[in-house]
Amino acid sequence: MPPTVERLRQAGLKATGPRVMLLSALEQDRRHPTAEQLYESLQVHHPSLSLSTVYQTLDTFIRKGLCRRVSDAGDRLRVDGTPQDHDHAVCRACGSIFDIDRTVFPRPLPPSHLPNGLSVTGLRVEYDVICATCQSAGQAAILADTIQARKPTSRSTMPRKRKAVSKTL
Repeated sequence: MPPTVERLRQAGLKATGPRVMLLSALEQDRRHPTAEQLYESLQVHHPSLSLSTVYQTLDTFIRKGLCRRVSDAGDRLRVDGTPQDHDHAVCRACGSIFDIDRTVFPRPLPPSHLPNGLSVTGLRVEYDVICATCQSAGQAAILADTIQARKPTSRSTMPRKRKAVSKTL
């Protein structure tokens, strides 16, 4: 039995054509693709596949633990099909996501409980980074300005609004 079919069955799912196709694509795609990227890559060979089917199948995979949702700068659904336990580093300039091996960078043990009666079931670590490509392209300075602008300020220290002045450089 192919490993993809076995993983689906172990998760309690039927090994339908779209599920096998999507799980195989996820396991091979290390980009942490969006639902749209998966759809576009599979649409070439499977023209009957709908974007709705991709979203519904990914939602099922997330609920069953076959993949996990990862951060995205926008509101798009991005998924990670890598079955090995790992963390992520997300470039805050370009949005690229990198896998971080926990054997190289171990994470701290989570507490068993948090305030308000919350039981901890897991811990995810996501590093905010500027990737080497963006660093060399000078994106770090742009991002630093963006992060500084997003920091909350108290009302008493907020600068007064200024009229917008258009400058040509």
